[in-house]
Amino acid sequence: MRYIYLIQSLENSYYKIGISNNPKRRIKELQTGNPSQLKLVETYQSEHAEKIERTLQRRYSYLRKEGEWFDMGISNEVSFLIECQKLEEILNLLKKNNNVFI
Repeated sequence: MRYIYLIQSLENSYYKIGISNNPKRRIKELQTGNPSQLKLVETYQSEHAEKIERTLQRRYSYLRKEGEWFDMGISNEVSFLIECQKLEEILNLLKKNNNVFI
């Protein structure tokens, strides 16, 4: 299972939504060559990590700054884990019912 992570750039308060097998290693990779201090805010482990990541990135597309970086704000940071859990429940229900989209 992979992780969906939320990383914050402390310089401009942008957030990165991504997936990784090892979020701590990923933040170190991102920090290399990045002048802004990065902070690993949250992680969520899921067998549906890719689908949850894509859904969250679409949900916040209106806040996209560049690539996977979003100007989300603290309220979205706080709700990150709740949103991941809700999406996980929906995806598990679809899988249980043999939905063709899973």
